[in-house]
Amino acid sequence: MYQEPEFKQHRRRRLSLSVRVSLLLMLAALLPLLIVVASSELLARPALTSQANTVMANDARSRTQLIDTYLTERSLDAATLTQVPSLQTFMASPPGNQDLATHAIYALVAGSYRDHRYINWSLFDPQGKIRLYYPAPPQAHGHFMVPPAYLKAVTSGKSLISAVYYDPKIKKASVDIYSPVIVAAQKKLLGFVRASLLIDYIWDIVGNDRGANGTGSYAFILDENGVRIADTEPSRLFSAISPVSPQAQSLISGEKRFGTQQPVPVIADETLAQTQAGDNQPQTFQMTPAQQSETFQVVRQNSKFVPWTYFVLSPVSTVTAVANQQLFITIGIAAAVLVIAALVGVGVGRRITRPILKSVEYLRGNSEALKILATRQQSAATEQTWVVDSSQVGLKSVQYYTDATRVAAHRMNDYGTELTNHWHQLDERTAKEALTQMTRTAQYIENAAQYQTTSNQRLSTALKVTTQVNEQLATGATSATKAAAQLEQVVNELRDVVGK
Repeated sequence: MYQEPEFKQHRRRRLSLSVRVSLLLMLAALLPLLIVVASSELLARPALTSQANTVMANDARSRTQLIDTYLTERSLDAATLTQVPSLQTFMASPPGNQDLATHAIYALVAGSYRDHRYINWSLFDPQGKIRLYYPAPPQAHGHFMVPPAYLKAVTSGKSLISAVYYDPKIKKASVDIYSPVIVAAQKKLLGFVRASLLIDYIWDIVGNDRGANGTGSYAFILDENGVRIADTEPSRLFSAISPVSPQAQSLISGEKRFGTQQPVPVIADETLAQTQAGDNQPQTFQMTPAQQSETFQVVRQNSKFVPWTYFVLSPVSTVTAVANQQLFITIGIAAAVLVIAALVGVGVGRRITRPILKSVEYLRGNSEALKILATRQQSAATEQTWVVDSSQVGLKSVQYYTDATRVAAHRMNDYGTELTNHWHQLDERTAKEALTQMTRTAQYIENAAQYQTTSNQRLSTALKVTTQVNEQLATGATSATKAAAQLEQVVNELRDVVGK
């Protein structure tokens, strides 16, 4: 009997051709986008971070330069005032000369007009005693009108800017600008000028840096003791990044720099403290600042005129926001392209597979017809074989009886001949007629046997032809079976291609 080929029994269902075409189109569309995303992550993100660092560094540098330029100009105001002849004449004369004082005070008034943030101009003798002031008496700093360190520096001929002082009454901070009054020809120290200047301009520079480098960015200035003397967040003002040294705390408390003799409050920031500890510290780094929960990109810039350090901080998420936005846009585009590619792939795949599917159906029909034909041919060949076998058995029987008849007839003929030869022993007429009749009968039987032999020969020839036809039918049935199996294998392979 006909059996299913082994390959059909183990055939596994595969994805349809339309689905595979769709997947290929999706892959072709997705691959460039993956390259874009990878390049964005590997190249664009570091480049954007570097660019953000550059922008932040330029911002810190430009604002520090503004501060240095501003303080330089204010120092030049004081230095210029020390060269006014009327002021030098007043400082060289003994106290009590009102006329000289009047002309000297004109110089102080002129100095105050240089910047509306000046709150006091004062003249001191070399011992630190007040000679003249405008518009009001100068503010003492704790126990000292002029702290000893500044008095020593200015009387040695140096111009300097003091530490920052905070007045809680007016809620403003200021610095004192010291400049010695020296007669150039005699190189004689007559005293010094002190100009008290509000640092509102510097606070404005820092305050305007809030959000300038992205959402959440801010800035502040640290003095030489690690105290925040300017900050975009007022609550952090005049707090230290680490505990102040006992010596520095003694000076701060003794001068009441921040309006009180209490220790400087600490909002600890270990990373910042480390960057301030050495001379070769990085100008750009990342850290999690105090009171913050995310990582910030930090840029530091030292002032060239005062011992201050300007810091700009921006969240790393803000620095990489452009890269993240680009990544999200790329992912969105990729999703849209994948959907379009999937739809196009399904449509194209169906158009491609439709004629193939029709051909497959036709081939399946032909394969079934061949299998039916092969089955029928095998059945006919089997029946024909049975007929041939039966005919051969009958032929053998006919041959047997034919041979027996021929033998009997031959013997009868012999007997008749013998009786004829001994006919004298019988009634002559009767015996002769009987024998003649036997002889005729025997001859007839012999002739019939001869005819039967001829018929048997013809039947034998027909059986040989039938056997040959039967063999050809069997061979054709086998060939049809093999062809049907091969055709079915082709059909299955096509079905694997189209996935049906």
